[in-house]
Amino acid sequence: MKVVFLGTSEVGLPTLEALVQHHQVVGVLTSPDAPVGRKQVLTPSPIAVRAQELGLHVLKPEKVRGNSEVLEELEKLGADIYVVVSYGKILPKELIDAPPLKTLNIHFSLLPQYRGAAPIQAALKNGETVTGTTIFVLDELLDHGPILAQVTEPVRPDDTFTTLAGRMAKISAEKLIEILPAYQNGALKPKEQNHELATKAPMLKKEDGKIDWSKTAQEIYNQWRAYQPWPGLYTTWNGKLIKMLECKPISVPPESPVLLQENETALPGTVLPGGVIACGLGTYLQIVVLQLEGKQATSVEAYLHGNKSFVGEVLA
Repeated sequence: MKVVFLGTSEVGLPTLEALVQHHQVVGVLTSPDAPVGRKQVLTPSPIAVRAQELGLHVLKPEKVRGNSEVLEELEKLGADIYVVVSYGKILPKELIDAPPLKTLNIHFSLLPQYRGAAPIQAALKNGETVTGTTIFVLDELLDHGPILAQVTEPVRPDDTFTTLAGRMAKISAEKLIEILPAYQNGALKPKEQNHELATKAPMLKKEDGKIDWSKTAQEIYNQWRAYQPWPGLYTTWNGKLIKMLECKPISVPPESPVLLQENETALPGTVLPGGVIACGLGTYLQIVVLQLEGKQATSVEAYLHGNKSFVGEVLA
């Protein structure tokens, strides 16, 4: 089968590799090179790098909508099907419907749950214990098209976005290769989603990483799991931002006779001995690694050694 692959981020790599192994990838559509790091060096996407290593024909259009040149070039490739994984751009109907077998998309949730740009993050933040991946036929609406296949995946208690996304990417690629022959010969028919059950997972913003200490320690930990590596988790102290690079909920608070009297509960956000933070509903979060604005990352033990006044402060 002749395939055009559309993708940008690293999670698309297993699918690209699997398609190259089992089918003929006649072209790859990815985002243009983007500035990366403090020096803002123009860097190709992970998909672009691997596609070029594989000797594939790569297109990097600034936009797809209204770009007749891209549509014409794709048409010349004569693909039977387009496959999309985390491309990052909204595709026009004329592109979606161009190949004989239409365009398939891999979405990392059990649709119609968590439609949108951040389904894995939403599952982690909401404390889901099971999630999954969906392969569906694209239409013009967001993650709305009929479903070809789904695979469930347990969410481990210590999963972060990085670990869960890595597993989801692999199982998605395997499932796609499994179902493509049946889809091609018409044995596998797409089924309409139950749109009444749809929920959203919108694109993340920097402010999503701000900690609300009135939440429970588990809720804040789930937020940390979801937002690694971006936007991360942060709070403020004396007007400066503190990044919480590693943390975990604990069940028993530290002994703190100075701060707490018997039967008294610390105000949420209060820093207790050992770098434990009081959270909502009498729960506690242990900070393991933190980074004060303008400083290097450090263990909480080292930070407290040089900042003894930190204990007793209330973070915002």
